[in-house]
Amino acid sequence: MLTGRSTACAAALLLAYASALQASDTTFVSQGARVKVYPAMAGAKSVTGNVADLASDTLVILPEGGGEGQTFLRRNVRKIEVSQGEKSNVGKGAWIGATAGAVCGAIVGATVEDCDPYCGGALALMGAGMFGAGGALVGMGVGALIKTEKWEEAQLPALPPVALNVGTDGSVRLAFSLRL
Repeated sequence: MLTGRSTACAAALLLAYASALQASDTTFVSQGARVKVYPAMAGAKSVTGNVADLASDTLVILPEGGGEGQTFLRRNVRKIEVSQGEKSNVGKGAWIGATAGAVCGAIVGATVEDCDPYCGGALALMGAGMFGAGGALVGMGVGALIKTEKWEEAQLPALPPVALNVGTDGSVRLAFSLRL
């Protein structure tokens, strides 16, 4: 039989396990990751590059295409996304190609004049099927050649409760963080 203390321990373990599961859905930014940073300032453009440094209060990005690193204060970042690599567009290409081919095939089949009025609908349907299948194949080929980058919204790692930072000028800074 479970005692009150055993029940409380079991409940605490279940809650700890449930919170660990919830936290696993979150993507965190790490040093070296390819990211897209959206500054909190109105009208500011996003910056895409690699994380060069990730400190307790700042984030340094080396922009793609070269140039000097850009430093962002943690509080000035509205949103940050992490690259999940490139993905192929085979499915999208097949869908677009099939649709375009089916429309063209239906028009070609419907405009054939060498048959009686009753076979026009059948020819339009056959043209849509044949041209649609061909368009899907062409679209799959084009979609396989066109790759797009996939981005996932991420979070900066949580601030440590106590941090000691040494500046480049030799100054020492002690920071406390309290999460409510």
